[in-house]
Amino acid sequence: MFNHFSLNHLITKRGTTMKTKLAIFCIWLFSSTFVFATPIEDLRGDEAKAALRQYETKIKENPNDFEALKSAGIILHQLSRIHANQQQVSMSESYLKSALTLHDNDSEAMAWLGSITTMKAIFESDPGKKTFFVKSGTRLLDKAIQKAPDNTVVRLTRAYNSLELPVFLMRTKFAVEDFKHYLVLCKSINCSKEHIAAANTKLAEAEKILADNF
Repeated sequence: MFNHFSLNHLITKRGTTMKTKLAIFCIWLFSSTFVFATPIEDLRGDEAKAALRQYETKIKENPNDFEALKSAGIILHQLSRIHANQQQVSMSESYLKSALTLHDNDSEAMAWLGSITTMKAIFESDPGKKTFFVKSGTRLLDKAIQKAPDNTVVRLTRAYNSLELPVFLMRTKFAVEDFKHYLVLCKSINCSKEHIAAANTKLAEAEKILADNF
């Protein structure tokens, strides 16, 4: 579900793979409902771009399509994690804001919006604006956790965001809390071995940061 958060796993482009061909075929075949073998947040490379085009087409047809807005925002968020792009970040924010306007209680849309908002600080040179975007984004992430404390997507979105923010912002403790809670949840729900292993690795990393700095 959250392999996408490992930024070291960059996609190597060596032509269209059979997996990508299959994904594109599925997008065409189920263009009205969108069926993916891989969760939206885990799509990468050509698969992600193909899915994004389909969702953006749906948005043009119906600007109030909540699922299309949310999915397009998530894909752009994930693409921006691999390669920070100001236009992608802005578009992701726009889609997620629109989605949240339609369903203001959707904790996942709220968490993704919070995370992408913190990314806006990357492109700012003004310390005040940097601080504003980080605080605005982390408030949304915290609010999403309060609304849905047992939602694994929300937990991991805040966990990775908190781990990747500068240590002096004092968010690492939330990474530890969220990874631990996610792993507890995985004892009673179906989490993949890969995701559990990644969460354990990142939990250890976050705990070491706390031990070394506080």
